[in-house]
Amino acid sequence: MRKTIAYLGYGLGLMLLVYYGLNYQETLHIEAGRNFDPFPLMQFSYVYSLMIGMYIALPGFIKRMALKGTLSVNWLKILILGIPMLLISASGILFYYSVSSQLNSLIRWVYLKYNMMGTTLIGVACGYILLSSIFKKEIEQNTVSVVKSSLAKIVVLFILGFSLLYVALNGFLHPMKLVDVQADIVKNDDQTGYLVNDGKDTVYFIRTEIEYRLKFENMPVRSIRQPGGDLKIKVEPQEELRSLFSEDIFKQPEGIGFTGGGKETEITLTYTIGSIDPEGNNVDLPPPAPEVLEEIKDRLYNAELVVEFSDTDIKRFNLLDYKGN
Repeated sequence: MRKTIAYLGYGLGLMLLVYYGLNYQETLHIEAGRNFDPFPLMQFSYVYSLMIGMYIALPGFIKRMALKGTLSVNWLKILILGIPMLLISASGILFYYSVSSQLNSLIRWVYLKYNMMGTTLIGVACGYILLSSIFKKEIEQNTVSVVKSSLAKIVVLFILGFSLLYVALNGFLHPMKLVDVQADIVKNDDQTGYLVNDGKDTVYFIRTEIEYRLKFENMPVRSIRQPGGDLKIKVEPQEELRSLFSEDIFKQPEGIGFTGGGKETEITLTYTIGSIDPEGNNVDLPPPAPEVLEEIKDRLYNAELVVEFSDTDIKRFNLLDYKGN
């Protein structure tokens, strides 16, 4: 009877873990689509797969813990099976943390080969291996086995310690740099249009925009967020540029685009200075006169770029230093 209850409880626990985990994963998937930020989804998928694997290994773990003996770890098993599986299952997250071009390319290759489903399955196997590597030792092993186990333990701890140290010092070893800035005024005839009036009407605007193309080196992919996320990036105009506008158009970019990642990342900021609805259904914002546009174009670099990773980590770049690059 006790076994029957234990089996039922174990099965029910597994079904609940899968059910609620998948529901939460679907919620994160929807949020990733809305915010263009897959990182929380990847984090959860990684931890969740380990939890599933550990849960599957739980009955055997409980049996081993019920035995008499000294608690021990099979470090050789973790080294040969656990560490490679751990790195493969975490490849998506490591891609977000790595900025070294060679390492980033390797991790990205691994992640693309396995994709999210493959890394999830490897993560389940990894969780099982990690928990099943803990046991109780009743009989003293021979000297050769002890030496092998000690060496494997040293290697495992070294790999884990080195990985944590690399992540902690990543920003110091590979500091972020702004290497190029291209600023221009462009006319954007948006043929695809976009929805207004609560999504009922599609409007095709012809917009006159200020466009800044910013090329960075060593910007971690995890730092790239839409406004309101971890990374806040904006242009702060100096008086020579600000005085050409009656309103503060630089308060918030109208659009932010990201390409690349790792060694080189390009971010595009656009600020609308004129908007015309050809169909005449919306109020037009006439762009400045041609001579004023030329003056604006000449002063686009009279500004600072502010990159805010957190309240205490704020970097400023004088765009005049990049004019004519």
